[in-house]
Amino acid sequence: MASRPSMLYHHSRGFTLLEILIAIFILSIVLTTVFASYSGTLRVIKEIEEESRIYKMARITLDRMNRDLSSLQRSGNKFVLRSERSSAGSREFGFLAFWSASHLVFEKDELPGSPASIVYFVKQDKEGGFSLWRSDIAQARPSSENRTDSGVIICQDLQAMNFRFFDESGREHDNWDTRALSPPQKDKPPAMIQIELMLANGRDAEKPYKFITKIYLPVRK
Repeated sequence: MASRPSMLYHHSRGFTLLEILIAIFILSIVLTTVFASYSGTLRVIKEIEEESRIYKMARITLDRMNRDLSSLQRSGNKFVLRSERSSAGSREFGFLAFWSASHLVFEKDELPGSPASIVYFVKQDKEGGFSLWRSDIAQARPSSENRTDSGVIICQDLQAMNFRFFDESGREHDNWDTRALSPPQKDKPPAMIQIELMLANGRDAEKPYKFITKIYLPVRK
């Protein structure tokens, strides 16, 4: 009789509970590391985007102010420029009003570069923050009243705005008013204006972003 072929049996063993727990532990470590790296990358990207927004806003604001002040216009034989401290909410900010040939056109029947009364002032937002506004009213002659109830917002998240004025001899002044009765301010613009903007830092309230520029006024006294 032919012998029956021998049959081999293989016993397959499954994973033990300990092995499964170890695998889950290792997987959780890998996923946690990946998530932390991903979250950190997103945070860095968000911070870079926020800083880029702030720097761009400050650059546009200071460039606009530079253009306006560099286009100071005579009214007769006098210049018109006034600066003071103005209240917004519970704080004080710099206020600047002047007569300039830097009118921005928004209507079809207006001409660019027309003489205008330009005012920079700060207003408090509904959320409690502060914004820098620019009022631009084309007029045939300067007005003694500077409107601060309308305009366009050119900078937000403002914490401080300060001006420093320098006369022809290099002396520094906190304020300037061409309506003054005596030189060097009477009917004359300053030789240079320093503008300081401080914008809120959402990551560290104690370290706001600070921007400073100096504008030399190319006008014939």
